[in-house]
This record gives sequence, C-alpha cells and structure tokens, in this order.
Amino acid sequence: MNQNIDVPHHVNTFWQCHAGTWDTRQPQRLLIIAQRSELATIDVLETLFLLDIKHLTCVENTLIFDRQQGLIKTKLTTRQIMMNYAGRLGLSGTQLIKQLAGELGLSKHKLPVIHGDAILMPLSTAKRGTTSWYNRHYLKHIEAQGFMTALVYDGQITIQVDMSERVATRQLAKAGQLQAALQEHHRRRLVPDQSVPSMADTDHEMMQSYTDQVLKHFGILALPGEISCLTRRFFGKL
Repeated sequence: MNQNIDVPHHVNTFWQCHAGTWDTRQPQRLLIIAQRSELATIDVLETLFLLDIKHLTCVENTLIFDRQQGLIKTKLTTRQIMMNYAGRLGLSGTQLIKQLAGELGLSKHKLPVIHGDAILMPLSTAKRGTTSWYNRHYLKHIEAQGFMTALVYDGQITIQVDMSERVATRQLAKAGQLQAALQEHHRRRLVPDQSVPSMADTDHEMMQSYTDQVLKHFGILALPGEISCLTRRFFGKL
C-alpha cells in the first residue's frame, strides 16, 4: 500500500532521538519515556496513533503518538478522545459515514472517522469499551512482520500493531472508498440550483469567512465545502 504524502511539516526531534520500531504490545516501556498531558483534543493531521492502555495498572489510559508533540500519555481513554473529536465534526460525523457505507454496500464494522485528509481507523470494534486507533494520513506503506503489521509513517516513524497485513490492507482500502464517497457527497451538495441567481461573490466570501471564524471559536471542525453548503442553504440557493 502506498499513498501520496503531503509536504511534511517539521517532526518533533523526539522521534529522531528514539528512532526504531515502536512495538505497541509493550506499552510499559513506552510509558517511561512518554510526556504526561491532559489535553482533551487531538490534532488529527498530526496524531498518528492512539494506543489503548486502559488494561494496565497505571493512572494513564492512552498513549498518543503525535508528529509534533512526540509521545504523550493521558488519563483520558481512547473512547473519550475519539468521542470528543467525532462530536466536533458536524456534517461529516459518524452518522454520515454509516450512511455512505450502506450506500456502497460496505460493512459497518470498524468504520473510520474521516475529516479531510485525516482518516482514523480502529484496530478492533470500538462499540464497547475502548480500542486503539491509527491514522491513514502520512502513512507511507505497511509491512508484514510475522503476525504483526508495521505502519511506516513519513518522518521515519514505524509503529508495530497487532493486526495482520491482510486485514490492514482491506481496512485501508475501505477507508479510501469512504473518503472518496464523502468528498463526492460534499461536491454534489455544492452544485447550486441553476434556476436561482447566485449570491454575489463578495457576499458569499464574507459569509463563509464569518462562518469559519464562528466555528473555529467554538472548536467545531468543518471543511470549506461544508461551510459553503450551509451558506448556500441559508440563502436559499440549494
């Protein structure tokens, strides 16, 4: 599996100082070098992996692999982190992904959470309890390592997970289909009714800019296409 990678941003020197493969089956070793943080949200364009460690006898419940911040440990569970993230997606939330999966005839088992280039996928069923999540963004390729799979990310970051290459390949393909369907869904909704005169470009741009600022102020994630769609709907252009 290969993927086109955006121009990489600066990667925290932590990853260079601790080069090598990160084995997620040995979280105790990772806890020692992780930095404690109580952040309630994640930057989905920089977070590569959420490792569920709720089963360990420690106060932390999650290890966060972040390109910019390094390795972070937090008391928040992966479920809490993902619910917080998914709850901010609005029009691109989990209900829409379920709808698109049904339309494509895809299984609704282990569905990803998608926002733009970020595609977070669960390693196991997340309906009950918690699970680990990995990001398709910045993923260069995957490698089979016995019964395990190595997720090789841009920036020389390799994370070994307890999942077969076959399962990972199938999950990545499914996520790609859903991402394309989501983009097409928003593209179709942006096509205006040609029988109605379009809004003046300047008014449209001002309204979109204002809406974008309001959403950012309240911490709500939205793509430009979603904002444009809402603006047109508000003015009766759809």
